[in-house]
Amino acid sequence: MKEQFNAKQRAIELFDEGWDNKTVANQLGLEESLSEVWYYEYNIEKGLGELQDDPELAKGLLDAIKEFNGLKREELDLFKREKEESELKEKRSLLITFKKLLTFLKNHSQGFKWQYGEVILYIKKLKTLLSRSEAICQHDSEVFQKLFIWNRIEGLIEHLEQLVLDKEEGDTIKLNFDENDVLYIEEALEINEFDQEIDEEQVEEESLDGILEEEFSPKKY
Repeated sequence: MKEQFNAKQRAIELFDEGWDNKTVANQLGLEESLSEVWYYEYNIEKGLGELQDDPELAKGLLDAIKEFNGLKREELDLFKREKEESELKEKRSLLITFKKLLTFLKNHSQGFKWQYGEVILYIKKLKTLLSRSEAICQHDSEVFQKLFIWNRIEGLIEHLEQLVLDKEEGDTIKLNFDENDVLYIEEALEINEFDQEIDEEQVEEESLDGILEEEFSPKKY
């Protein structure tokens, strides 16, 4: 609430300087619909100051403000709910994909042969998850770098990239993760919330079915 109050005060200062609502929204990182409400209120209040000698006209203007604000607040509330629902859906989708990928890796990481292209494809899938998690956090590094899921994905990417560092298309990659590597994956599979931070207590692991055999075919050696 305090942050929004400060943002509104700053918006009013910019309106005084001649900025329009779209420019203010971009400058302050606001939703344009919210900036539009503030800009409308700003202009109305400015107009009221010029109507002090005409109470009837001022009352009509105030009634119009209330009606407009009521409609805009409803619109903003609906937009906020839809945005929150969409974000929650994306978080759940990302978490499911994350667990599927890691469950597959766990089951094929000790004594399995992977083709070079398969490892590269797997890394690309992890990088896609990394980008999606950053997008959910509005690309704010101070937020996503605290997330357990982001850190675990980044760690796996770095580990797998080391395995293919001197390899090329057509080569076979032998995966033989040690117990610490497997534990690293198992800990990641315990996560149940996208927003869980790296210093939070781990939760009980849940099993997943339907691994990615159609895209990957590592063979036991």
